[in-house]
Amino acid sequence: MFRSKAGDLFIQSLATVFEEVVLSISHMQENTNMGVLQKLSALNLIIKYRKQLKPVLTSYLHFLENTETSVWGSITEDDELGIKHAVVQSGKYKGPIVEIGALFGHTTNLLASMKRTGVILITVENFTWNPFSLPPEVHRQFTMRTLRYALEHCSTQIFDGNAADFYLANATLKPSLIFIDAGHDYESVRKDIDWAVSTGCPVISGHDYTPAHPGVVKAVDETFGDNISLYGSVWIH
Repeated sequence: MFRSKAGDLFIQSLATVFEEVVLSISHMQENTNMGVLQKLSALNLIIKYRKQLKPVLTSYLHFLENTETSVWGSITEDDELGIKHAVVQSGKYKGPIVEIGALFGHTTNLLASMKRTGVILITVENFTWNPFSLPPEVHRQFTMRTLRYALEHCSTQIFDGNAADFYLANATLKPSLIFIDAGHDYESVRKDIDWAVSTGCPVISGHDYTPAHPGVVKAVDETFGDNISLYGSVWIH
């Protein structure tokens, strides 16, 4: 059973809301007002969309419990320093920069702002997951708007599809930098790293090398051992 400080706080808050609703109902005959109806309407929506709310609440609780690390596509100052180092290193070589996993495009914009003018940046995203359970079409629209400037002015492209499809469609691609930040389970990260290594890419990097993501740590360690540099949760080989 999932228990945490944030979880307990949420349960207490939800209990308070229910208590207020029940109390309001008990006084309906004495003091009928719109506030009661609004609370009942809100409660009805919670019950109606409980399946959709569950993953959103799970992500939110994870955020509350991990405020010291970067989550949901965000980055810390140390992470940003690591990304800058990776981009600078890649500047010594020819080839595009490839980002596996755009989510909402925050890191994509950062990469676009740091790379040399004219270097192509390709970000791969299939829009099948986001921490707010947005439908794919809404997720896609949000990310496209976030990346509008980079797409129009910074030689940035989006590959709208799975990483596996991108790998098949770009078998001869020779990137100067591959930044891995898609699925964080071991199998997904290992596949992304294996592809990156197979391309002969001189700079391979990624995000979320932390105990909160053991799949990332395991896949990176198995492949590169101690031959990585760490900046926050950004790893560079």
